Amino acid sequence: MHLLARKAPQGGFTLVELLVVISIIGILGALGFSGARAAISKSQATECLSNMRQIGVAVQLFAGENNGCLPATSHSLSWTNSLTIYVGTNFIGRCPGAPRHRARVTYGWNDSLETNGAGVSLSQCRTPSKTMTLAELATNQSSEHFHFAGVRGGAGRVTANQFQAAVNVRGHGQGANYLFVDGHVENLAWSEVQRRLADPSFLLP
Repeated sequence: MHLLARKAPQGGFTLVELLVVISIIGILGALGFSGARAAISKSQATECLSNMRQIGVAVQLFAGENNGCLPATSHSLSWTNSLTIYVGTNFIGRCPGAPRHRARVTYGWNDSLETNGAGVSLSQCRTPSKTMTLAELATNQSSEHFHFAGVRGGAGRVTANQFQAAVNVRGHGQGANYLFVDGHVENLAWSEVQRRLADPSFLLP
């Protein structure tokens, strides 16, 4: 009696196995893309902070050569012009996270830091580590300074809605970058900024 020879198993994948492999590749690809996107976003936020640090150093140098006063800013005199000799002519002043931003410079100056067309003196700033100098412009804005001085009500405060209309408060995930009068920079969540807005010293010298 002859034994029937068994058929040797073939080396190919079954349909189920191929689907499993394709699914795994898809998941790994999605994870890799998500990780790469997160790394790019973090890099952009870091570069933006670096831009602000440069501006902060320039502001301190300007004040040191101008009787301790901050630059003035208006529609006829931009703070960027005042600081050019300190940041250099090659300084772009744009956040890499907003490449399609309509403004030439994507950072706005706190116009509450001037009076009668001149920048306030550093000695007038009671809480320099709390008072905002510069923030990221909302993407629908094009001015190089904010208009906080003109929208403050009787309480001397800018509302959360007014602030959010002018500032790109979620320019980097859930937060944005800010420069303060003392020269330090911070990445602040929008929830934290709303809390600080309750303190007039956040915008007022």
